[in-house]
Amino acid sequence: MRLFVFNVLMFGALMLGWVSCQEYESGTYPLEESTVRYEGTLYDYLADKAAHPDVTYDSLLFLAGHLPGLKDSLQKRKGVTLFAVTDQSFRLAFDALNQYREAYGKGKRLGLEDLLIEPFSVVDTIVHQVSTEDNDTIYITRHYDYRHQLDSMLYCYLFNGRYSMDDVLNVGATEVPCMSYGHLMRMEVGRGAASGAEGVGVRYMRLIETWDSKVTTTWVKAEVESSDIMTRNGWLHVLSDGHEFGFNGMEQLFYDYGNEKKKK
Repeated sequence: MRLFVFNVLMFGALMLGWVSCQEYESGTYPLEESTVRYEGTLYDYLADKAAHPDVTYDSLLFLAGHLPGLKDSLQKRKGVTLFAVTDQSFRLAFDALNQYREAYGKGKRLGLEDLLIEPFSVVDTIVHQVSTEDNDTIYITRHYDYRHQLDSMLYCYLFNGRYSMDDVLNVGATEVPCMSYGHLMRMEVGRGAASGAEGVGVRYMRLIETWDSKVTTTWVKAEVESSDIMTRNGWLHVLSDGHEFGFNGMEQLFYDYGNEKKKK
């Protein structure tokens, strides 16, 4: 009888350990994410509100209609990867920009349409007094192309080639040039903690602006909210609403908009 009870207790302990191991490996921490297949193109997906009823991409679609080549990149180019920026991310960026401009008296609130103006130049005249009788006049021409700056900022989210979570996970992290400008962005995939153990939980994916620096404290990370949406012409990952479009760079590029001719 004692032997029978002992065997039952041992069997129960083994089963409990097996169940614990199963929860540790999977349970509420799935190891793999399923790929979502969409029959249209990247552009079609962004425009299809039924495919993402809780997320809107109106700002991204607006830019696709105004920045040369962007719509073709999303609709006709094959084998591309897009980290999609939501409308909320654009709102965060412009809120930060406009709060800065208001605080420093830089002028009106700005929106996307303001940054799509044609390039222009401003000629500044500097008079340098050589002597009591002679002056030396210097002319400095400053060129402004806000549309180009916005375009280069946007293409930091678009890449040639397939970069699914599995592709990046195989190497852990990779430096990838943006589609049009060659600026390097960092893609990073890893696993969080599960049951107190590191590296065995839910996978995460990030797009990181390193600013070409090795100092990691200066990097700006954008978390992926939804990953591996496979469309007819490429892969799409949706960035979190908490990401600020432009990786916190809007103030630096556009803070003085409208004050170009006032420079001394």
